[in-house]
Amino acid sequence: MLKLFVHGLGAWFAVEAASGRYPRPVAVGLTMLVSRLGAPATALAMAGYGVKWLKDAGAFEGWQAPRAARSRRPPLAAAPRGCRTRSPNRAAS
Repeated sequence: MLKLFVHGLGAWFAVEAASGRYPRPVAVGLTMLVSRLGAPATALAMAGYGVKWLKDAGAFEGWQAPRAARSRRPPLAAAPRGCRTRSPNRAAS
């Protein structure tokens, strides 16, 4: 399981480096390190390149992130901070 994590992390760094996030010498160095990890990291990097290419082409624009479930209760009205209100049961003095 740890090997898969290391390969996935290396592939993620390779994809981010190829997208231009890091300067060119750093990107080349990261690509060389990932190539030393072997076939699993290379396969994951290729899959990452594919997903990145699809995302840049707009393939995922129709998808929306899942929204949080709304509560059924209406929100409570909050009094301004530092404002003290009298209780309706208290008599005015």
